[in-house]
Formats: sequence, C-alpha cells, structure tokens
Amino acid sequence: MLKKFDITLTTSWESNHGISGHLFEMIEYFYHLKFHKNKSVCIMIADGISKDQVNVALSKYDFSTEELQAYEACTFYHYNPKALIANDIIFVDGSIRTFDADIICKRKIFLRCCDDEFLDKADIVLQDYDLYDPLPNSVHYKKKLLLSKFKEINKTFDDTAAIYCTSNMRKLTFENLESIANKYNYKQYVVLTNVQMEVPSNMTLHKVPADNLYELFDTFIYTGSTNKTKIDCSSRLIVECKHYNKEVIYDGVYDISKDRGLMVRRNDLDKGVNLDLKETDEISTLAAF
Repeated sequence: MLKKFDITLTTSWESNHGISGHLFEMIEYFYHLKFHKNKSVCIMIADGISKDQVNVALSKYDFSTEELQAYEACTFYHYNPKALIANDIIFVDGSIRTFDADIICKRKIFLRCCDDEFLDKADIVLQDYDLYDPLPNSVHYKKKLLLSKFKEINKTFDDTAAIYCTSNMRKLTFENLESIANKYNYKQYVVLTNVQMEVPSNMTLHKVPADNLYELFDTFIYTGSTNKTKIDCSSRLIVECKHYNKEVIYDGVYDISKDRGLMVRRNDLDKGVNLDLKETDEISTLAAF
C-alpha cells in the first residue's frame, strides 16, 4: 500500500536485476521528481535487491545527508509482492513481469527497455523514437542520467583498460578475454564482474559494484550485450565514460553493429544530445505529473 505517495518508482520482479542501470534509474528519477520537481515519490524494491546493495549504488553520487535521509525514508523493500496499491507507478525497466500480481493504481507508466510483450498494459510508454516505433500509447522520451550529482574522480590508473563481464548482460569466456588481451597493448586490464571466474594473467578481477569504479581505468573496452535481445537499450556506460573523460573502444567480440540501442546512444553523444537529468527535463510534462 503506497497510496500516500503520488508516484512510485519500481521494476518488474520476476527476476533480480541486481545493481544494474534500472536501480540507478530509480535513484536518479527519484531525485529528479522529489528535489527538482517537489513531487511526492517513493521507490519500491520488489525483486530481491538488498538494502546494502541500494546503499552501495547511492554511494556513487554526491548526495547530502538530507538527500540520503529522503532515500532512507522513501525506499521500501517488499520481495515478490502479491499486490501493489499505488497512484502512478513508473516501471523503469518497461515491463510488468510481476508473477501476475494485482496492480491497482491510477496509471502504469513504462520507461521502455527492450521488453515489448506487455506494452499494451501501460497507460503511457515513455520511449525513444530513435530506437522504437511509435505506439498508440507512447510519447517520445530519452532516458537521462543524473550526471550533475556524480562524484568527482580523484585519480586514475593510466594505461589500464576495463572490460565489463557480468552474467546477466555481458558474458565473456576466458578465451574471449585472452583474445582481447592479445589484440590490445594495455599494461593491465580490469575485469568487472559479478561472478568468480578465471582471467588471463595480465587481468585483475574486480567484483561489481566496485568502489570508485571510474578511478580504476582510463579506457573502457565495450564488448556488447549478451542478453536475449542483444540490445543495450539505453547504454549508461558510454555516457558515464564521456562524463569522466574515459576513452571507449568498441570491440568485435559480439556484433555490436546490430545493437540498435548502442548505436542510438553513440549517435546521441556524437550529436551532443543532452543526456543530463536536469531540472528542465520534460518527463513530468509528458507524463502529466
């Protein structure tokens, strides 16, 4: 029962998203709606993410004590709920895979992300028309990042490349990693992963989330998405790398030319499209909050 809030931010909960872009989206849009727009908003964690994981994600930002207290007071943990009663609900992963839970609310609002099976269940689909075709219930909107609140970097390891290698989005084998190491000539490599795995001798394994992640490397080797859609629908990594002045190399481990989401984000960056979640962002107007 979350009807005391005008807006609830959540994800579908048939799978655990972990510390992913969707968790950061809830954090960032909470900040925007509460502190930029003065809305009554909360976050509901329903997929099994722990409070410790949320706190690790929050540590990425330069939030004040007052702001962190707002997150503490307005974040609720209800694993696999059978019913959700709220006003407006924003599903930041664009899905309503909720084990057929009863969703009783004024409006369901999707921030679209690949899953297209339940789009007709949404009252409003906020989606990027550069990536998706318009729908009867959709409006054009590009997801943003709260770049203005990212913590500053104090140092960087030079001649070090990072490779993302997580079980849910970017599965890489030992042979894949060895091929990358042989292809490039970096002094050292950082493999960012959520699982224990064997890596070549010139690579160091770092479990994610890693403290001060962007201080660990100066170049990011982008290897493409291995999820079922093969689409990184709104790649945060390359936007964050540009924010922190990190070089990005697009590697051919997987055919990233077929990743329409990545291509759209790269084009946004090349064209200087504003991807910073600022006070003037139009989501409140588009969703009529």
